[in-house]
Amino acid sequence: MAKQYKKLQKKVYPKVEDPRKKEKEKIGKDYLLIAVISFTLVVTLFGWQQFDALNRAMYVLLTFSLGMTYIYRHAKISENARIYVNRASLCSMGLAIGMFCLALWHQFNK
Repeated sequence: MAKQYKKLQKKVYPKVEDPRKKEKEKIGKDYLLIAVISFTLVVTLFGWQQFDALNRAMYVLLTFSLGMTYIYRHAKISENARIYVNRASLCSMGLAIGMFCLALWHQFNK
C-alpha cells in the first residue's frame, strides 16, 4: 500500500528539478571541433594568396561559424547572448554554404 501511495505522490506532485543542476553538466571537450577550427584557420591563412575573393569570404565565414559554435557550447554567457551567438553561427554557416555553391557554379559554369 505504501508503494502505491509513493507512486501516486510522484505522479501527482512531480519533483521540480534544480535549474542550477543543468549548468553543472559538463560538455565534452570537443576535440574534433577544435581540430576542424584549426584546420580551416590554417587553410585560410596559407591559401590566402591562391584564393579568389569568393573563396576567401567562404573560409572566413566558415571559421567564424565554427568559432561561434565553440563559444556557444563552452562560454559562460547569458541565455540572451547564447541566442545571438547561435544565430550568428547559423547565419554565417548558411552564408558559407551559399558561397561554396556560388564558387562551384563559377568554376563549373565557365
